[in-house]
Amino acid sequence: MAVIEVTIPQLGEGLHEARIIRLLKAPGDLIRRDEPIFEMETDKAIMEIESPAAGRLQAWLSSPDDVVPIGAVVAHIEGDVDSPSDGILRHDPPSTCEEDTAGIAAPAIEVRRAARNVAIPPRTRAYGRDLGLTDDDLTAIAEAIGGKVLPADIDRWLQQPRVEGTPTTDADVAEEVELSPAQRTLVFRLEQRAAEVIPATEEIRIPWEPIDRVRIALKPKARDIRLPVTPFLIFAWCAARAVEDCPLFRCTLGKDGVVRRYPRLSLGLAVTRGDDELLTARVQEADTVSFGTFVQRSVEAIKRARSGHDQAAECIQVSISNLAGLDIHRAIPIVVPPAIATIYVGEVYLAPVGTSDRIRYERMANVALTFDHRVVNGVGAARYLAAIRRRVAALSVESLMHE
Repeated sequence: MAVIEVTIPQLGEGLHEARIIRLLKAPGDLIRRDEPIFEMETDKAIMEIESPAAGRLQAWLSSPDDVVPIGAVVAHIEGDVDSPSDGILRHDPPSTCEEDTAGIAAPAIEVRRAARNVAIPPRTRAYGRDLGLTDDDLTAIAEAIGGKVLPADIDRWLQQPRVEGTPTTDADVAEEVELSPAQRTLVFRLEQRAAEVIPATEEIRIPWEPIDRVRIALKPKARDIRLPVTPFLIFAWCAARAVEDCPLFRCTLGKDGVVRRYPRLSLGLAVTRGDDELLTARVQEADTVSFGTFVQRSVEAIKRARSGHDQAAECIQVSISNLAGLDIHRAIPIVVPPAIATIYVGEVYLAPVGTSDRIRYERMANVALTFDHRVVNGVGAARYLAAIRRRVAALSVESLMHE
């Protein structure tokens, strides 16, 4: 029998790593040639990878949420030597100890070399060498920052004071803790896609009294049907409905530069759990369903997110982040493609409203919209914010029950 290595394929120029999403087969399963065996995500797409040969899955060398370099071995398949295969066959004939050691060590060396090259791009390596840095220096910088090294990282590293022989204490010893799977996924998406965005941000004040009034009126009914009608969900429903007036916010932008227009809005709701772990709850058809259905779908999606099920998907066009209750009045959200916009809702506060003759105070919230300028321009973003404000100002129990 032969052992066949399943590797992360090179599917395009410029790809250095991929994230394992799902393992579709378990060790011991029989596998047909060209049968999907795992799912992975690159900065270009999410795809299923097929088996290079028929056989029995021997072992997985990677787990879901692992980020591995292109070319890394992720599984072993025990196959028939005579069966056709595009994989790399490793036979087990008698050999010397030196030959065995070389055969085992080489792949590990290649994986380490690939991982090092991912952390230090060629442009950064050339920049460092021009400054007199060695490969060991660059590797030390990569280990210190825990990720990809850019020329700016080298500049910061060189500016740090170097004190030889400084004694260390217990306070200088740091505990190394791995990022959670959810945070690794978020970091991967940010590193792979966020750099593509050309962001711009606009802000508007939203009157909060209509939301308070409707929530108080709906409290008895919400208690009867056991659905939490929160101010945030009322606002989110207004933001989703406002897309009817601004259909551009149903779009996403693909890596190929093609704008994809969806008939319905998939809305993302940012959910925090545990020690600042960020996940996404997804509400499908958020701009067309009734208010009651919207609340029900939102509650169910948030529950799944709080149980650890991140629902971030390629078709989410707009996300909402809510920091109300944390005394944060202003923030600038970021956009993670393929989504084209993120809405931030700040703390509700009393703001002066009126003219020089008469000043009164009303409950307001600052709402910021960060959008991808490659798809949306400033006027389009302003129209969307104005549409949200109109929806909020016109809120009533009757409007919620009949839309």
